[in-house]
Amino acid sequence: MTAAAPFVLLHGWACPTATWRAVAERLTAAGHDVVVPELLGYGSDPSRLLERAWTLEAAAHDVARVLERAGSPAVLAGHSLGGSVAATVAALRPELVTAVAFVGMVPVPPGAATAERLSRMFLGSEGPPSREAIEACLAAWYGTVPEDPGLAAELKTAFGVPGPVLRGSLRAALGGVQPGVTETLTGPVAVVLGANDCTRPPEDVERLLAAHPDWSLTTVPDAGHMVQWEAPDACASALASLAEGL
Repeated sequence: MTAAAPFVLLHGWACPTATWRAVAERLTAAGHDVVVPELLGYGSDPSRLLERAWTLEAAAHDVARVLERAGSPAVLAGHSLGGSVAATVAALRPELVTAVAFVGMVPVPPGAATAERLSRMFLGSEGPPSREAIEACLAAWYGTVPEDPGLAAELKTAFGVPGPVLRGSLRAALGGVQPGVTETLTGPVAVVLGANDCTRPPEDVERLLAAHPDWSLTTVPDAGHMVQWEAPDACASALASLAEGL
C-alpha cells in the first residue's frame, strides 16, 4: 500500500501556525504526516534568525531545509504569503515538492486597495505597528476574537515578530512571485479560495486560472481570505483530493 503523501503547510503574513491547526488535524486523521513550520524570522529558533533582507527566495531556502528533513517529496500548501513562498520553493527545488496548493491566494500581487491599506498601516514607520492597525487586521481576517484567550493572544503575537521580518515579509507579500515562476510548476496544483476574498482583483485571479486550465479550483462559499481557518473541512478535503491524485 502506498504511503499517504506528507504535507507541509505554510502560514501567511503576520499569521501564526495556528491558522492551519484545524486543517492539519484533519489531514493527520486521514493518515498524512503534516508539518506546519514557522516562516523565516517568525520562529524562536536562533539558527533561523534573519541575517539578510527578508525575500521570498530566502524564505524558500529556509522551507527547503524543512522539506529535506521530511525525507520525501511533500505536498506544499501555502496561505497568502505562504503561497508565494511555496511557489518559489517549487521553482527553486522541484525535487522536494510533489504538488502545490495555493490557499486564499493565487500567485499574483494583491490589489491596489489592499496594498495601499497595508502599506499605510505597517510600512509608514520603523517602529512597531499600532494597536489600531493590528486590531483592524484581526477583525478583517478572523471576525470575532476567539473565546480561547490563549488562541486570541497567539493571533496577535504574530504581529510581534522583529520589525525587519514583519515589514520585509509584507513587502514580499505585496510584490508577489518573480515573473515566470508559475510556468515552472510542473506538478499538480490546487487553488482553494474563499468566495468573499477581495485581496486580489477577480480579473487577475481569473486571468491566471485561465492560463493554467490544469490547475484545480475549489471556491468555498461564505469564506474570506482566511479560508483554511473559516472552512477547515472544505480546505482539508481539497488538499486531500490533491494528494490522492499523486
